[in-house]
Formats: sequence, structure tokens, C-alpha cells
Amino acid sequence: MSINNVTINKIGGASMSKPKQVLHLIDVLKKREENVILVVSAFKDVTDALINAMDDLNGKDYSESDIDQAFLPVRNLHQTIFDEHFENDYKNQVELFYQQEYEKLRTSLIFHKSSSTILMPLEGSFQIRDQVIGFGENMGGGCLNILLSQHNHDSESIDNVICQDCDFNGSSISVDRLHKSMQLGIQESLRAASEDMREGVIRILGGHVSGTPRGIGIDIGRSYSDTSAVNAAIAARNIGDQVKSVRFWKAVDGVMTADPNDLGENNHPIILSDVSTTEGLEMASSGNGLMQLDALSLAEENDIILELRNIENPEGDSGTTFSNTEIKTNHAFKSINSNPHIDTISINLPSMANKKGFMSSIADVLSIYNLSVDGIFSEGTSLSFSIPMAKDRSDREIQRHSIREALAELTTITVDQETYKTKETKWSQDAMASISIVGNELTNNTGILSVITSVLAAYGIDIKSITHGQNQKRITVIIPSSQRTLAVQKLHSIFVDADEEVIRDFREHTERNIRRLTTTF
Repeated sequence: MSINNVTINKIGGASMSKPKQVLHLIDVLKKREENVILVVSAFKDVTDALINAMDDLNGKDYSESDIDQAFLPVRNLHQTIFDEHFENDYKNQVELFYQQEYEKLRTSLIFHKSSSTILMPLEGSFQIRDQVIGFGENMGGGCLNILLSQHNHDSESIDNVICQDCDFNGSSISVDRLHKSMQLGIQESLRAASEDMREGVIRILGGHVSGTPRGIGIDIGRSYSDTSAVNAAIAARNIGDQVKSVRFWKAVDGVMTADPNDLGENNHPIILSDVSTTEGLEMASSGNGLMQLDALSLAEENDIILELRNIENPEGDSGTTFSNTEIKTNHAFKSINSNPHIDTISINLPSMANKKGFMSSIADVLSIYNLSVDGIFSEGTSLSFSIPMAKDRSDREIQRHSIREALAELTTITVDQETYKTKETKWSQDAMASISIVGNELTNNTGILSVITSVLAAYGIDIKSITHGQNQKRITVIIPSSQRTLAVQKLHSIFVDADEEVIRDFREHTERNIRRLTTTF
């Protein structure tokens, strides 16, 4: 049975931990007569607590008491929600639900111990690790279903969504095939739930989809529930539902010209009401954490409009809309994005000077170890790579484990069946940051690159490398992490705020720099 006026509504962990806020949102959506599919994350801090529990148990011959102790913080986080928001029989239901799900998890951990005590994200532990992380979303969806029943909402929790037709025999799997497998899994679960579905019933999906080759947290990334929301929209369309929109409800007003946390009190960020999906992809890949890369990529490929809305004001329609329409403003660009976590690799290989193919061979090795490279810089006898790192410490450790393995292989490089020995390899951790200027407007603003670099130079900001592709939608500079905040603030003051005092100060600095650098011998 197909359903009309369906909206996919993704709710993040911070909002999930404020059930009254979620209930108010649902009231607003129901008044609009929307048929709601909720895609939910784990409660705030639960995923971190689950990862910490696995870190605590990793390598141990863990007993039931060891497991209970390691997962006690997870229990406490949920118990706080239960005590504050559930009443009478509903509280009994939700506590029983937790205990039943936890018993399943503990049994799986004990069974896993019989073959391996490894819980790090390595071959042999992917499935159990994925089950542990998925516990958070399963609890989020199940608890919300009981809460909605307590408040007289008709809802159904759709549990244990599993990838379909996904080959996980250890061979690599393309991203496209991975998403199609996830869509099939969600599609089958929605179809089964829709056999006797009535108009107005709220369908609840946990953001976790099990059965991916290495676990969804690694295959997609920590914000995978954003991607699950877009995959849910595609799956709902495939079973005949008329999907109206895909919304992401977060405690933000929308995408801004810069992260307010990076700006000083004299800077005033502007909300961007419309952003092309391509621009959104550039923003996400350069440090803007509001939207997940795969979610934006899927939306672009399937011509799905995404909406970022503030859950604290669900009645309002302000926020940011992502579509395939390329909108240009009269400004120099749309946003300044920063990533404080950039690792850099520099490989010195003099043989590169008169031979081709080294860049391709090195890039192939990095690809094998699933390392995403943001910038490639060649200097004739050396190559440098910038690798954007995850915000979460545990995720960065996963990336750095892969970097170590890649660097061990890159001590020698094979090109055209000839092997060359690397002279020197440097790996910089936690020392660099990236600043990215994004916007379709860059194509119309000849000279923008020189002004941006002049601003950074005027304030002594050391540019280590720079990229500006032919598509001209993004300029990225790599600078010391210690200078990141200063760079964002000065660029915003000049290009967005048009702060006359800062502009005057910038001109004076620039004139001094020109005099210093043009002094004759």
C-alpha cells in the first residue's frame, strides 16, 4: 500500500536526548497532516560510551561482570532518559526492552570471545563491533516508540534492518553498490511494515543498517544516520510512497557563512537559505559537519531536495535547502569552512624528477587503505598529501592505523614494474588545519585567490599549501592549527562583515609586506 505526503525526518542524538522537543516536533508534523518516517540516532553520548566500552574490553578475556562494568556508562545514560521521561507501565516497558536488548548484546560478546578477544576495528571483529554500535540506534528507535505510545501517538518501530544482496566475503565493495544494498534492506523492512499500514502511523527507523562489509560506522562514517535518511527516502519511493521531503532536524538555524564557534564577538555569521548540493558536498568535505557527505552525494544523484531545519523552532520554515539548482549571490563566496584535524604526508623521492607514474602509484596505495586525500601537492622530487581527519578521537585512530600500514608499504614504490626506494617520509599529526572557501561565486571573481592569500599573509598566517581546482568552487589552504581561528575571523571580517576597521588594518599590513618583499638587492 502506497502512502501520500510522506516526509523523512532525521533526528540526531542531541535532540533524541530531549524527548519533549521531539514530541513537539511530531505534534507540528501531524498538524500538517504529514505521514512521518522518523530516522533516529542513538541518544547523546551513547555511541561514544559504546566505543569506550569496547576499548575497555579489547584484548581481555572478559567475563560477564567485565562486560557489565564496561557497559555501565551506557546503561546510566539510558536510565537517565527513562527516569525523566517515562511513567508507570511505560517505564517498566522501556526498562524491560533495554534489558532484553542488552542480554542479546552480552551473549554476542561472550560468543565472540570464544573466537577472538579483539574489539578494535580490524578483520575478525567487524561484525561484533557493528552490532555493539548498532545497539545505540536500536535503543533510540525502540525507546521512542514506547514514548510515543505513552503520549497517545500511533507508531511502529522497524527494527533490525539488514543490507540485502551485499557480498561481504572480504572483497571490496563499491560505494554505489553498498548504498543500493542498504536501500534494498530498508525497502524490504518498510514493505513488510506497510502491508497493514494505516495513514497517519509514525514509522520509526534506527539510523543503523547492519550487514555492511566492515560495519556501517567504518563503511559510511560516524554520521551514517544522515545517509540512512536519504536511503530511506529512496526506499520509500521504491515501494510507492509519495515522498515530499527529507529533513534534518538539528539545533542550528542552518548553514552559515562560518561556524559561529570559530568567530569572535565582532563577527556576524549569515544563514544561507539555499545551497546547491555540489556546494554542500564541498562544504562537508572541507570540515562543515552539519551534513554528511554520502547523504549529499545520494541526494544529488537521485535529485532529492534536502532541508536542514532547527528542531527548536519546528513551526518556522527558515533554514537551509540543498538542491541541484546552482544559485549564485552577489557575494564573493558562500562560506568559510575549517577543519582543525588535518594530517599531512610528505614523500621525498628524487627519482620522480624525470619519470612519470609516481603520483598514481602512491594514490593507489592510499586508496587500498581507504584513505581519503583532500589535496595532492607536487614539488618535482616530492609529493605531499593532506588527509582530513575525523572529529572523533576513536575515528582518527582508525584512520591513523590505516596511515601506518600505508606508509609501511610506501617505503618502496613500484612504477612500470620498476621498484624505487623512498628517500624520506614525513607524517605530521595534529599540527595542521584546513581553511576552505566555498561557493559557485568563485567562478566570477577573478583575483579572489590573491586577495584571500593577501589577507592571510597580512596577519602572518603561514600557508603550507593551497589548492584551487579548475571548477573553481572551492579554495583550500593548509595552515598551522594554531592559526586557524585567526584566519577564519579575519577572512569573515573582511569578506562577509565588511568591517571597515579590519579592512583598513589589512591594507596597512599589506603595504608593509609589499615594501618588505620588494626591497631591491
